[in-house]
Amino acid sequence: MSHDAVISPPLFKLSLVARPGIAIRLLNSSLHEIDRSTESLHTEQPEGLYLVEWSSAGRRSQTMVRLDARNDGTEIAFDPSDMESDATLEPNANEKAQLVNAISTAIEPSPYSSVVVIVSAGENASVDMRDLDVRLFDRNDVAMRMTSEAAPFLELSPRERAYRYQIKPGRYYIGFKSLLGEKLGQSVPAFVGRQTLVFLTVAATRLIVADGEKFNEETSIGVDPVKTTVITIRGDEDNYRVRERVRLAGMLLYDLANRTNSLSNDVVSVLDDSLTDPLLRLYGSLVALSSFERGDISLSGNDALGEVAATSGQSWIQRIDRWIGNPGQPGLPTDALAACWELARLAPGAFGEEARMAWPSRIETPPMLECTWRWAIEESVGRPEAVRGTAIVAATARSSGGTSPWLCWRQSATKARSIPGNMKSDLSLLVSEVAQKTSVLIEADQTKPRVVRGLESLAPDVQTTALRSLQLGPPHADRGGAADITQMAIALGLPYTQLRKRLARTNKALDVAVASLNIGNDRAAPPSLILLDAPGLSRRVQDREDPQKGRFGGERWQAGFELSAEFDQTNSRSWSRIVLRVVGPGDDGDEVQFHLHDSFKPPLVVRRIKNRSTTLTVTAWGGFTVGVWIPAKAVELELDLASLEFAPEIVRLR
Repeated sequence: MSHDAVISPPLFKLSLVARPGIAIRLLNSSLHEIDRSTESLHTEQPEGLYLVEWSSAGRRSQTMVRLDARNDGTEIAFDPSDMESDATLEPNANEKAQLVNAISTAIEPSPYSSVVVIVSAGENASVDMRDLDVRLFDRNDVAMRMTSEAAPFLELSPRERAYRYQIKPGRYYIGFKSLLGEKLGQSVPAFVGRQTLVFLTVAATRLIVADGEKFNEETSIGVDPVKTTVITIRGDEDNYRVRERVRLAGMLLYDLANRTNSLSNDVVSVLDDSLTDPLLRLYGSLVALSSFERGDISLSGNDALGEVAATSGQSWIQRIDRWIGNPGQPGLPTDALAACWELARLAPGAFGEEARMAWPSRIETPPMLECTWRWAIEESVGRPEAVRGTAIVAATARSSGGTSPWLCWRQSATKARSIPGNMKSDLSLLVSEVAQKTSVLIEADQTKPRVVRGLESLAPDVQTTALRSLQLGPPHADRGGAADITQMAIALGLPYTQLRKRLARTNKALDVAVASLNIGNDRAAPPSLILLDAPGLSRRVQDREDPQKGRFGGERWQAGFELSAEFDQTNSRSWSRIVLRVVGPGDDGDEVQFHLHDSFKPPLVVRRIKNRSTTLTVTAWGGFTVGVWIPAKAVELELDLASLEFAPEIVRLR
């Protein structure tokens, strides 16, 4: 390692602007997310290539941008019309109608509950449906067994596939390979005596993939989650009613994705019917609540909602309450409970204590839709116990976004167990501490550029949290109250407990960075400099669900060193304690880098050799590949934990 002072590279302004409802993601040359936002994103980054992803209402596009000294600032304004593409493989309206007819004709009434997943691809989609890895899981990540008569008497084209699961009523989630090559999860309900129909659409896009120091453009085919439609049927409805249900669901879901309102008199009359699909009524309640939340309509007045005749605010409260249904009903998604919380906030006093006591007290599985996830986060700020920190909820907090109106998460984001944060300190005080330390780093960036690299040396999620805290902390002494904390939690997509843990981790990372200000040499160099030393990180990611696989040589033995793993039980059958051990001819003090799954924060942990060995203990929800780099010996090691025969079942199968 060089002992020359580290020079902070110059930063260049980048402004990304889009229309309302368009999600923006900024990725670096290694395709690691730097920041995300909606409508606009303003940042400063070092010279280099960056990838911008734009997505909204079923369409997606990418833009590559280079920042360098030729321009002081770069601004990109994105027009949604750019998302029109011949590569979209959504079946046309006639084909979809024929598919709905086939499905509704084939399914008969049943006293049981079931989920039928229907996957459709366009004529030009060259995809093996098995590659999409469509499966149904329960809340503990256990894969459900598909019914042998997958969909009886159902005649589908070669471009369509149906999967049928007869299951107990409850809350489940479907897993699938997405358009971007990630395996995503999405909640779906199962009601008593009803059959849930999930329509998935296969689409294609062009992806820019990092390969060493260059980029390759490739075609990626997978499920486009923003085009999904979910309804339920009894099985005895006429085909035209099922077709109309699919159409209405698509219209209401479009409203939720684009902040519009289609609640006309005709639509409201359908939703007022108690025999209407409970999911369709739930979608309508969310559209109405979203309109009230935006301030388009006042619950306390006699305003009309869309084309609906003027109705008193109290009538709308009662109507939305009926549409939501009983949030404790078996199988009803947790969206219903989050909607009740939002309705109670918008109309204080509308529900008595007795009514509130009848509601479930918390959610343990993610809702189906992004808006209800936002409302659940808001509830958790006042009642931290409202959102339980299960593995699947933690995965949603780590990885959701960009699939509006649906809430999807990366299935592999469940791997790492959350590290307990400081649960005793006042959250406002914690935000203030983070803000103060962030200010010190920003000032040091300007006054001591040869000593510290500042915020850019920290992980992207730490940077984002630090900057958000800066907006609430000093000199903004009048901010940092409950409302500001709520906005911060919503902006970061983190329920209260996850927000506190993120702030605690950010605070700790800032402590290390600020301490380095007193040392004017590279011995205090931040971890990002170490990351650059690992040659495996410059190699192409072969498996986005297991990012280290194949990047560290593929061997657990090398040059006398060995990487091994031991497994131990925890107080939960769903988690496994893993002891990673490196043994070999290293000198005391030699650095050993453990590169973990990217759901671990941070994904790089450094240990030092003592008496020819070193260990790292982690707790995980499933298996993943570990990469090790020993700089002093230029040795790479790699171990796929799921491939070990003696590994617990939850490690081998997840």
